[in-house]
Amino acid sequence: MPNALIFDLDGTLWDTVAPLTLIWNQVFQKNGTGKVISEDDLRNVMGKNLQEISAIYFPDMEKSRREDVMNQCAVAHCAYLKEHGAPLFLDRATLSQLYEKYELFIVSNCPCGYIEAFLESCDLQKYFKDFEMSGRTGKSKGENIKAICERNGLCAGAAVYVGDTLGDETAANFAGIPFIHAAYGFGTAKNPAAVLHNFNDLPGVLEKLF
Repeated sequence: MPNALIFDLDGTLWDTVAPLTLIWNQVFQKNGTGKVISEDDLRNVMGKNLQEISAIYFPDMEKSRREDVMNQCAVAHCAYLKEHGAPLFLDRATLSQLYEKYELFIVSNCPCGYIEAFLESCDLQKYFKDFEMSGRTGKSKGENIKAICERNGLCAGAAVYVGDTLGDETAANFAGIPFIHAAYGFGTAKNPAAVLHNFNDLPGVLEKLF
C-alpha cells in the first residue's frame, strides 16, 4: 500500500493553457518570431520541457536564440501565474482528504518558479512536502521522480505517480512506480495501473487499486 502520491502539474492539478497561450504569443511577437500559437498548439506540447518545446516551435531558429525566447516565456508566465493563478483540476476538499492519508509531492517538466507559482497563487504550500522540476535539475521527469523518492525515503512500493500524458507514464515506469492516468487532462496512456476521470475520484481509485 503506497503512502505517497507524486503528481504531475499541468493537465493533472491545474489548467494553464489559456494564460500560457496568451503570454507566449506576446513574447513571440516581442521577439519578432512570426510565430502565433493556438491553445491546441500548446496542449500538444504539454508535458515537454522548454528545450523540447523550443525545437518543436522553432526548428529553423538558432538553438541559443530559440531557447532564449522560451526562457523569456518562462519568466513571463511564472510572474503572471504567481499573481493570477489558473483554473484548477484538483478539488481542495479532496486534496485535504488525500493529505490526511498520504505524503504529497509534485514532479513536473517545468522551469524554475513554476511549481512555486502554482503553490503560492493557489495557497497550497502546506499540502506538498517536496517538489522537483526539470528546470532546476536539467534531468528527465523519470530521474526527478526517482530523486524525490530517494531524498524523502520512499522505498519500493511506497509511491504512485499521477499524470495525464504518455510521457508521464514513461517517467513512472522509469522510476519503477505505478502510474495512474488523469484522463481528464491533455494526453493519453498505454497501460496505466488505473484511470482517473475526475480528480475527486482519486481516493476511491486508490482504495480499489491497493
